[in-house]
Amino acid sequence: MAKDDFKHIPDLLKERPKTKAGLVRCLWPEIKQALNTGYTLKEICFALNGNGFSIGYSRLRSLVARLRRIDIAETERTVIISDGTQIKSGSVVSDAGSALRAQRAKKIKFDHNPFSTRIKDLV
Repeated sequence: MAKDDFKHIPDLLKERPKTKAGLVRCLWPEIKQALNTGYTLKEICFALNGNGFSIGYSRLRSLVARLRRIDIAETERTVIISDGTQIKSGSVVSDAGSALRAQRAKKIKFDHNPFSTRIKDLV
């Protein structure tokens, strides 16, 4: 198949998405910028409803939470090395247990043997 076989894909980009989730996904950069500027999600919901887009606050909140998780997953996949090059984290060998070992190393050790016969251990 050639690239010319997919002539209708650019036409889809000119149309408004048919679902609420699709429209929120299209508007996600603007919504994210408004949230970073200091607007609340409720204010953004009122603005969307004022523009003729009917969406409830709880639905918008769940869609925004999903898009935030996607953003976090995408940023975690890319690792930036000190010289500025980017590597996908799938190609970087990582130790899955290193975080657990570091957490256990931070904990204060309390070694108490309740069955010890030494008085010094019991006091």
